[in-house]
Amino acid sequence: MLTAEETVKNCTKLFTLPDVYLQVKKVIDNPESTMADLSRAISIDPGMTVAVLKLVNSAFYAMPRKVETISRAVGILGMQPLHDLTLAISVTQTFSGLNQQVMSMSVFWSNSFFSGLVARELARKCFLVDSERMFVEGLLRDIGHLILYEQLPEPSEQVLRESATTGTPIHIMEQRILGFDFTEVGQTLIEEWQLPKNFGIAIRYQNNPSGTTDHGFEAALLNMASALTEGFQAPNGHAQWQHLVAPESWKLTGLDEENLKECMTEAGKQLSGMLDLMKEAHQPVAAG
Repeated sequence: MLTAEETVKNCTKLFTLPDVYLQVKKVIDNPESTMADLSRAISIDPGMTVAVLKLVNSAFYAMPRKVETISRAVGILGMQPLHDLTLAISVTQTFSGLNQQVMSMSVFWSNSFFSGLVARELARKCFLVDSERMFVEGLLRDIGHLILYEQLPEPSEQVLRESATTGTPIHIMEQRILGFDFTEVGQTLIEEWQLPKNFGIAIRYQNNPSGTTDHGFEAALLNMASALTEGFQAPNGHAQWQHLVAPESWKLTGLDEENLKECMTEAGKQLSGMLDLMKEAHQPVAAG
């Protein structure tokens, strides 16, 4: 039986982040880097430049006037938000060609973007200063499943069937059948990609936010985003999600059910536009 680490290592050559992101990360990791350095790193790639500007000028950021250059975008948003935005685009590009037999990719990305939007809204409710970063963490919350579906399709299908039949949560069924779950795979992938450690820890403990002393608040936000994502899909309408929220998540965030309902509604309003925008942003840039 493979471990989570072995499962990820088996496919790291398949799923590597694009060079433009690696250059952006190099700039961000260098304390002596300037905003001009970041602008140059993004601008080298025409496709990423177009994608970033489309997103910056979307309703997601609600800019008072059009932002026409990457340098202007960096100046307004700052280096870390531009890093996170570039990362979000890079991750969706990295997995764009995946042909899944276990799950529809359109459904997966719809759920992932909804999780990201909800996580951002929840962070805003908590008055988190850099609430935008929770969009990326929410987007990456379920990324481990893409690896599992690619590397272990038959056991993953078995997990989904038995979870649906018994009502047992997917991560618990994965532990029983695989010996690990998607959160461990997600954290391992984050580490392989050398992304911020807090991303990996929050993803790893999203089903057990009290299991980490360092990033329990972020894990709790992801736990709530996960519950609301499942609730948003419920055939009987936005319901049946409350029992999916870990008890400690309420304490860690200070949010109540009404707060979560408001965030789910707001994210639902944004989802269609965000999916259309990402689809448009990934279209090839015309030559010339």
